[in-house]
Amino acid sequence: MTRARMNGLCMAGAGLLWCVVASTPAQVQGQPRDDVVARATRDEMARTMTDLRIEKADRPYFVAYTVTDYEASAASASYGSLVGSHQGRSRTLSVEVRVGDYAFDNTNFFSMSALTAAGMRTFIGMTELPLDDDYLELRRQIWLATDAAYKAAVEAVAGKRAALLNHSRADSLPDFWKEEVTHTTDELRPAAFDLAAGEALVRDLSRAGVSPSVYSSSVSMSAGNTRTYYVNSEGTTFVRSRPMVRLAATASTQAADGMPLSNAFRISARSVDALPSREQLVARVHALYATLDTVRNAAVMDRYNGPVLFEGRAAAELFSEQFAPALVATRKAVSNNPAMEQMAAMFGPSAQRSGASLAEKLGARVLPSFLSVVDDPTIAEHGPFALFGGYTVDDQGVRSHPTRVIESGILKTFLASRTPVAGVARSTGNFRGGTVSPSNMIVEAANGESDPALRERLLALAKVRGLPFAIVIRVLGERGGGDDAASMVEEMMAAATGRGAAKGRNVLGAYKLYADGHEECVRGAQLVGMGVDSFKDIVAASASTAVMHGSSATGFSALILAAEGGASLSSFVVPSLLFEDLTITKRPDELPKPPISAPPAAPR
Repeated sequence: MTRARMNGLCMAGAGLLWCVVASTPAQVQGQPRDDVVARATRDEMARTMTDLRIEKADRPYFVAYTVTDYEASAASASYGSLVGSHQGRSRTLSVEVRVGDYAFDNTNFFSMSALTAAGMRTFIGMTELPLDDDYLELRRQIWLATDAAYKAAVEAVAGKRAALLNHSRADSLPDFWKEEVTHTTDELRPAAFDLAAGEALVRDLSRAGVSPSVYSSSVSMSAGNTRTYYVNSEGTTFVRSRPMVRLAATASTQAADGMPLSNAFRISARSVDALPSREQLVARVHALYATLDTVRNAAVMDRYNGPVLFEGRAAAELFSEQFAPALVATRKAVSNNPAMEQMAAMFGPSAQRSGASLAEKLGARVLPSFLSVVDDPTIAEHGPFALFGGYTVDDQGVRSHPTRVIESGILKTFLASRTPVAGVARSTGNFRGGTVSPSNMIVEAANGESDPALRERLLALAKVRGLPFAIVIRVLGERGGGDDAASMVEEMMAAATGRGAAKGRNVLGAYKLYADGHEECVRGAQLVGMGVDSFKDIVAASASTAVMHGSSATGFSALILAAEGGASLSSFVVPSLLFEDLTITKRPDELPKPPISAPPAAPR
């Protein structure tokens, strides 16, 4: 979609690109199943499977159309002043064409042609559709997109066959799994949003608790609904609508020595009414500034080797970033060029931002025996927490169901799509937003300990090591690179070249915990050398849990979906985690100089 089509809806706010999009409530409420869009896609699908072919070339054996309607409103403010207010609507089409057969087709192949403008359009697979329900124009656009996708598929399957003449396939797996035909309607009540009220709220929140020590801050709010219609040539169809309201706040500053510091919080809900009250939001903003001010005045972290306790949300963030991506099934793409194989690792559909891998660990212990992991898209809440990763069928129309990924520390399976992967029997129904990703991932701790008991155990481990204190991490903070496209590319390249773990993960809120119970905040901490294997060394977990919600997209898909606003949310429920031995060092960054003069003071 073009940016103009979205009427400037994408805006940089709260430390990330907010591009929340949705369909009109009128389309969701009372819309007949046999609407114009559905009829146009079905009719063009029938013609495609009957008439689309190139002489002496493979015919399509599988075609899928996904049409997504978006409409949303968004507002952002800084220090009480409105800096952005937008409304927009778009309709897009994604076309998947497979030629050959289920055993061997044009997919799982990466070549130089993928880097051309035409190849990128095919890889991304997004086409603008008219907003008007014009049956003939819809069919014309679907026809053009299908024609382009088919030509690209024919070229790709020929290139794949040629590439395999020079070397054998690394596996004998088919390229696509067959699945049962499903027909699903999964529509939630649309979210209503008063843009003027949203503007007033972000103004008020951005003004609350403004401190001279905070150099920049902003509050963003966006709300809308997404309606998706899917049909494939096997007969599967689904209609799905999802409301989403997001509110985020960010603040940044520098310490006296110039060290940059930033902190943020993000809240997701299905409706405006489900957000915390205004008073609670103001308290969250005050706490955001207070944490940043505490860290700003803290001493700089020295090198530390010893036990580390990740409490609450920090544990959920750590698990979602460092470990969960390794639970996604990946398949190495065939390539006609060694350089393309490395490109596929970084930018292909199975690329992972974290660089995590458990590919050879099926049946092996990857967590301590008291931890298990289940991915469950069939639930909408877990205890007091609302979860946002649920669905009835995934984006390929595969029925959702709970998947026990890790049982008592043993890796039992991976999350998978319809692309076969060694060791996984079928799709787990986890294809979402153009990639395989978690839905609602829950870490279960057998015999979880109380929070005070966990801290006592932390201190006991430190005493055995002869350490004067132990480290507690409560706030990981923003990733060093951020969520913009350039930072994502940098992270993926670091992961692919092995520099990701060496670079480390910056930590905002680290605290020295002493035997008498008092704490000292330290800043500039960085976790180094941490990978998926580190999680085997967890020695205890809490009975309590925390939740976080984040984009499920990884790798190149994250770049595309960040630009298009289509990333799905995953929810992670994780207990506090105690690691026996980790390394924390001072951040090695070259520090920028702090501002020469103080920020302007508010008028008296």
